[in-house]
This record gives sequence, structure tokens and C-alpha cells, in this order.
Amino acid sequence: MQIDNNGIIHLSNQQAECKISLWGGHILSYLPRDEKHDVFWMGNLNKFDNIQAIRGGVPVCWPRFAAEELNNHLPRHGFARLSNWSLQNISTGKDKSEAELLLIPDAKYNLNLSAKLKITITDKLECSLETTNHGNDEFKFSEALHAYFNIGNRDQTIIKGLSGQQYRSSLDGQTYRLEKDLTICDEFDAAFRHTGNIEIIDTVLNRVITLSKKGSNSTIVWNPNKDLAEMSQGQYKNFICVEPANQGTEFVTLQPKEKHTISMQISIERR
Repeated sequence: MQIDNNGIIHLSNQQAECKISLWGGHILSYLPRDEKHDVFWMGNLNKFDNIQAIRGGVPVCWPRFAAEELNNHLPRHGFARLSNWSLQNISTGKDKSEAELLLIPDAKYNLNLSAKLKITITDKLECSLETTNHGNDEFKFSEALHAYFNIGNRDQTIIKGLSGQQYRSSLDGQTYRLEKDLTICDEFDAAFRHTGNIEIIDTVLNRVITLSKKGSNSTIVWNPNKDLAEMSQGQYKNFICVEPANQGTEFVTLQPKEKHTISMQISIERR
């Protein structure tokens, strides 16, 4: 384990390697030892300036998701991805490594909360976000583990586990029902009311990424169908965001001194 001058934690063991940025509490990379390609996608034109949010990996959206009315005095997608987190604990062994990060909101937000991020790497990656309400009043919030999965080609990737589910499109505000497994060939931005597992079947890189989650009542699926500022030409074709979340009508309500945890586990299998 080491922390470089840019505040990036490098974890490694015999099972995998992982990089975590203290800026944003952000997982940048996860590479199992028998994989040639990172599990997570990263924008080639990120500045990594500790000012802007990082595009790719796993941004932490907390305690607000997107541009919701809930907590609309906070930045879009919240401030966790725009904050420096502190490293609380780290351990590494032959087959297992763990890091625990803490975020106390800046005083300007006037929120009596804390967020604890725990990341464990073995032959799987586990990530949990624990929110604690330290105040004396009820607090409502939304959240997401905004995972960008690295794929060979978006148009040749199949997402299983959402068939039969209803979703609300952020593009037109309408609610639809997905009738079959999902392949994205255009702009797509939707929130599924969904608590199950997801399989991302990558027919180009010949692998299956399995995402399981707890403490999450919705799953966001997104691809912009265009390159954004942090992307080199055509890079949008090489990721799909599949995000454990609680947002929209599925937000979290914490009573005083109460805690809530959202978590995900990611595993890889060869096809």
C-alpha cells in the first residue's frame, strides 16, 4: 500500500489492484490479477486537479443525486465528489486489502452528518457508503455509487437483470416497462425501481461483470451517446454506468442518530 503525492491510494494483493483518490472518495481503478482490462472506465481527459469532479471510476453522489429538488441548495450530485476525504484506516494482506475513508461536510453546508466509505478488494470488489445523522432532526437525502463500467463496445453489451422492471426516463420524464434484456444504442438515462442483481455481458472483452447490491431501492443506467469534456473521441462507446442508488421517490429518511448503508459487490467471470 502507498499514497502518492496526488492523494491516490494504491492497494494491491495477490488477487487484485485498486486505486482510490482521496479527492471525492473516488475509486479510480480495479484490476483483478487475471484481467487485462480494468473493470472501471476512466475519461482520458480528466484534469485530476482536485477542483473538478472526476469522470469515470466510481464517483460518490451524496447527499443529493443529479438535480433533484431534494436538498437543492447543494451542488448537483452532492458535494462528496467535490470534497477531500480523510483516510481513517487501511489494511492489506495476501488476499484481502481494505481502506476506510471519512467525510465530514464542510461547515458551509450546515449538515450534521458524516459519510464513511469502506472499500475491500479480494477477487471481488466491495464498496459500502454509510451515512450517519448526528443531528437532532430528521434528514432526507439521496445517493448513488455512480459506477462507470469499462466495456469493449456499448452497442454489443447486454445488461441482464432489469427485464420486466419499470423505469423512469430522465430524457422525457415518462415511465416505461423494459420488456427484454437491455442493449443501449442511443442516449439512455433511466432510474429503475429495482433491488436485484445485474449482469453486464461484454461480448467484445469476453467477460461478465456481476453487480450485486444492498440498501439500494433503485438502479440508474446511463450513457450519454456523445463524448463529454473529459472524454477523448469516441470514448463514450466504452462505458455503461450502472449505479446502485436511492433517489427520486426512493430517497432515504434518517431519524436523529440513525445510520444507513448502501453497498455493492462486483465480480468478474470470463465468457
